[in-house]
Amino acid sequence: MLKKGLILTLFLFSFIPAFSQEKSPKNSEHISKFLKGNISDKTLAVREASGDDAIWLSSKAIEFTLENKAILGNDRDLDGLAVAAILSISPENITKSSELDKKEFEKQFIQIFNEFKSSNTVQIALLTKIVTLKESLSLKDFVAVLNNYLMTNTAQDIDSSVFKSALTAFESIGNSETFIILYNFLNNQKYSAYHKQLEKTISLLIPRFMDETLGLIQTANMNQLKSIFNLAEKNSTISKNNRCEISEKVLTKSILLMDSTSQVSTEDIEIQINALKILTENKWTRASNIAISYFRLAKVMFVNNIISEEQFITTISSLSSVAPIDSVSALTIYLEELNSQKEKGNQISVNLVLSVINTLGAIGDKSAFDSLLAVTYLNYDESVLTAAREALSGLRW
Repeated sequence: MLKKGLILTLFLFSFIPAFSQEKSPKNSEHISKFLKGNISDKTLAVREASGDDAIWLSSKAIEFTLENKAILGNDRDLDGLAVAAILSISPENITKSSELDKKEFEKQFIQIFNEFKSSNTVQIALLTKIVTLKESLSLKDFVAVLNNYLMTNTAQDIDSSVFKSALTAFESIGNSETFIILYNFLNNQKYSAYHKQLEKTISLLIPRFMDETLGLIQTANMNQLKSIFNLAEKNSTISKNNRCEISEKVLTKSILLMDSTSQVSTEDIEIQINALKILTENKWTRASNIAISYFRLAKVMFVNNIISEEQFITTISSLSSVAPIDSVSALTIYLEELNSQKEKGNQISVNLVLSVINTLGAIGDKSAFDSLLAVTYLNYDESVLTAAREALSGLRW
C-alpha cells in the first residue's frame, strides 16, 4: 500500500507546472552546489552558471527566495540571491524558453516585485533587468502591476530610488495608462521632487501615445497647454507630423481659451508663436483655418499692445507657408487698412507693411493686385514701394 502511495505521489509530482526539465542537465556542478549549499553557495552557483544551467538556476533561485521570504523576512543573504537570480536572466535565455516558461518568468517577476517591497536593491535590480527583456518577453501584466503600485502608494511611501527606477523603466515599457498616471503626477505638488524626471519620461512616451496627448490638449487649461507643448518640445525624436499635429491642437485650443479670458500672459503668447513657427517650418497647410483665425486674433492683440510687432510680423509671414490660398483675402483687407491709415497721414511701421507685401508677393495670387498697386501711389518709404512693385511683377495671372 505504501509503495502504491509513493508511486502515485511521484506520478503527480511529475505533472506540477515547472520549467522545462530538459534545461536541468544531470551531474551539473552548479546545480549540485545550488541544491546542497547554503544561501551564499546558492548565490555563487547562480552567478557562475551559464547556458541551460543558468536558465534552470535562475528560476529555481527565484522560487527559493519567494518560498522563504515570509520566513526569513528582511534578510540580506536572501536579497543577494534574488538579485543574482534576476541579473543572471538574459534576453537570449528568455528567447530560448517555451511560451509557458516565459509566462512563468513574468509571473515570478511580479511576485518578486510585490514580495520584496522592503528591499529597494531587489526592486531596482528587477526594474533595470525588465527593460532589457522587453523584446523577448511580454510585460503587459508586469506593467499593470507597476502602474497599480504607483497609484496605490503615495510619493512618500515609495523609496525615491525605486520611484526613479520605475520612471526609467517606463520610458521603454510604459503603456497608455502609465502615460496618464505620470502626467497627473506632474501636476501634483506631492511629486515635485521628481518633476524633471517625470518630464523626461512623459516626453519620451508622447510619440507612442499621441491619442492620449491630443486628448489632454482638448481638456487642458492654459497652464496645462503650455506644459504639454513644452514636454513635446523636449523630445527631439518626435516626428514632424506629430510635432505639427500637437502644435495645431495647441494653437487651436489656446485661441479658444483666449476668447474666454481677458488675461493674457507673455508665456501664453510665446507658446502660440512657437506653435505657429513649427507649423510654418513644416508648411503644415492643414492648419490653414487656424492660422487665419490666429492672424485675426493677433491683429486685435497688436492694437491693444498685447503682442509685439515682431510677434505680429511672425504671424503675418507664416501665412504664405501655412495658409497660402485662404489667407489672401485677409491679408489684402489688412493691407487696404494700412493704406487707408497712410492716406490719413498716420505713421505706419515700415517693417509691418513690408511683411504684408512680401507675404502677398510670396503667395502670388492675382487678387492682391489692387491693394499692392495702391501702395505704389502712397507716400511710403522707398523700400516699401520697391517691395510692392516686385510683388506686383510676381503675381500669377
